[in-house]
Amino acid sequence: MSRPLRLPRPETPIHLYRHILRESSYLPRPARWVIDERIKARFRAGIDSWADDELIARRIRHAHHGLRLIRAANAGDMDRMRRIMYFAIGRRGPRRRELVARLVSFDKPSSTADLERFISKAHAVDEKDRKLDWLDTWDVEKLRVFARSQANAGINSPRASIMAHQTSPEKRIPAENSWGRPLPLKLARSKLLALWRKLAEKIMPPLPVSEWKRLRNIIQGTVQAQWLPPPRRALAKGILEVVPPARNWDWKAYAVKPVAAVDRQANRRNKLLSGALDDNSPSDPQPTGCHKYKPRSFRRMLAEVWRLSATMKQKPTGKGWDITWGRETMLPASPMGRSLEFFKDYPDPEGGNKNRKQPPRRGKHRGAAKRS
Repeated sequence: MSRPLRLPRPETPIHLYRHILRESSYLPRPARWVIDERIKARFRAGIDSWADDELIARRIRHAHHGLRLIRAANAGDMDRMRRIMYFAIGRRGPRRRELVARLVSFDKPSSTADLERFISKAHAVDEKDRKLDWLDTWDVEKLRVFARSQANAGINSPRASIMAHQTSPEKRIPAENSWGRPLPLKLARSKLLALWRKLAEKIMPPLPVSEWKRLRNIIQGTVQAQWLPPPRRALAKGILEVVPPARNWDWKAYAVKPVAAVDRQANRRNKLLSGALDDNSPSDPQPTGCHKYKPRSFRRMLAEVWRLSATMKQKPTGKGWDITWGRETMLPASPMGRSLEFFKDYPDPEGGNKNRKQPPRRGKHRGAAKRS
C-alpha cells in the first residue's frame, strides 16, 4: 500500500460524506457493510441540524478525523485497520453495545407459563417497596453464564479481564456498613447496579451464528478471495504531460515557529494520516509503520478478532446455553522442498527410522556388557 492520495480537502458535508463512503469501499468485506451502514446512519441523523453552523463545523471536524483514520488504515496502518475491525465486528464501539443489549434482553415468552413467571417476578419487585430499574429488565443469569465462559476461555481481550469472583455480584455486597449496622436496601441496590454495570463493560458479546461462521470460513481458507478489498483505480492521466510545480520553501514559518511544528504534517509518523510530502528531503522517505497488505495479513488480523468472539445458543432442553469461542487448531507446518533434507534422519512416528543409530544402553545391562 502507498500513502493516501493528496485529494482536495472536502469542506461541505455532502462532499465529505462522499469522500468517506469512497474510502470505506476499500475496506475488507467483513468490515465494509457495518462501516457503510454506520456512515449513512450518522449522516442522515444530522441532516435536520444543518441550520446550526457551529454544530455543523464541529461535526465536520469530527468527520475529517474519521476520514483520515480510514485513509491511513487503507494505506497500510495495521493498528488503525485493527481498530476498524474491532469496531465493525462488535468488539468495541456502538455495535458492541448493541450486541450487549441483545445479550442481556429476555427471550420472548414461548408459552403461557413463561409469561406468568415473568409477571410474577415483576409483582415480587413491587412487594419489596422499591421501584423497577434497568437491572430488572436484564437477564442476569444469561449474562452470568456468558461472563463465566469468557473468564474460563482466557482470551486476550482488549478490555479488562473478567475474574471468577466478579461473575457473582450478589456475593460482593456487604451485609453491614463501616459502623457495623445493616446496609440500607437502597445503598445495597446501588452497589449491585454498579457491579453489574462494570461486569457488562468487560463483556465481549456473542456474534450472530451466520457472521461467526463467515469469519471462521475466511480464516480457514474455505471461501474464495471475494472478501478481500478491491484494488484501487489507477489515477487518471491527461493526454498532455503536466509538469509539477516547483516546491516553494516557506522560510517565514521556520523563522517564527519550531521546526518540529512546521514539519509536523510531513513527519514520517504522520504521513499516513496527512499524505503530506517532505519538502526538506529530495527522496521523500516512506512513512513509518506502512504495511503492504496481503491476504495472509488480513486473515491473521481477522483471526485475532475471531478469537475474541463467540456464539451462544440455548440448549434443546431449554435449560442452559452452549457457548463456542473462536479457536484455531494449531498444527505444525509440514516440511516441503529443500526443508525435507533436514528431516531425513528424523524417526517415523509409525514405524521408526531403521537407519538411525541406537543410543547406548544404561543401567545394569550396560555394566553386564562391560564385565563380559
